[in-house]
Amino acid sequence: MKKLLITLFILTLSFATVQNSANASLISNRSYRAEQRQINKQNIKDIKKLFETHTNYANKHDIKGLRTLYADNYMNSDGFDKTAYFKSIESTWKDCNDLTYKTKILSINVNGDYASVNVEETASGTVFESIESIPVAGEIHSKSQGIYHLTKINSKWYISAETAITDESSLLYGDARFMNIEIQAPAQVSSGDEYTATVKVDADKNTFIIGAIDRDPVTYPASVPKSELRAMGKDQILERVLKANSDNINEYAVASLAISKVEHKEANSYKIYMSGLACVMKRINVIPKNNFIKIEE
Repeated sequence: MKKLLITLFILTLSFATVQNSANASLISNRSYRAEQRQINKQNIKDIKKLFETHTNYANKHDIKGLRTLYADNYMNSDGFDKTAYFKSIESTWKDCNDLTYKTKILSINVNGDYASVNVEETASGTVFESIESIPVAGEIHSKSQGIYHLTKINSKWYISAETAITDESSLLYGDARFMNIEIQAPAQVSSGDEYTATVKVDADKNTFIIGAIDRDPVTYPASVPKSELRAMGKDQILERVLKANSDNINEYAVASLAISKVEHKEANSYKIYMSGLACVMKRINVIPKNNFIKIEE
């Protein structure tokens, strides 16, 4: 009997110890999760503040302020480091000094000292050129979606990388500003593969358009694609098969259009004059070919 009582006493102590450990573990887990939720909440708050500051600096064209938000080892998906990236920004602001930006955060994912932010960005502005000594104003419009990759350094978030997903831009002069011009091309292609780029224009029957489609690899300084101009048919559609570069560089499908109007004057007299210019482009991510994939039969 005494032995049985001792055994029951030991079992009771063991159960109490296990139960207390379980309760302590449960309380600890709850405390840890609550602490992590608070940290994550603060991180998201700080990241949103970072992008508000980013937009403010961009709209003020404050290049020095904007640079402070980027890590020194910044690299984007086009291979631009911090120096090359900011040189391209300065060049853009020089050509369009009233360019304004809007950023919409779609999602934020935090993983310790790293985070990824999926955003949708739009930009618009005006440029002024002289065509045959005549000053003309053009409009720039851009819409893109991408992922900013952030790193926390000394309790502060910095932009350390960027992945571009989609990007469509247009530069429109004259009547082109009031036309629906659409460029179609795949979002990504394999290095060296062929793809089709198509431009569609919604214009009236008195409009005559000549244009060209080419590809432009993402380099700095930017190159100017040159292609032979062709007349659009009555359907106002221009199409071309392009071959992606084999240098593993992302590129843009670029369409350049010259828009003319035909005005009926008298019996058999017509007046033809240029009424607009357009350059529309769409980003194409070029996927490098992986030579280390081997499939055995």
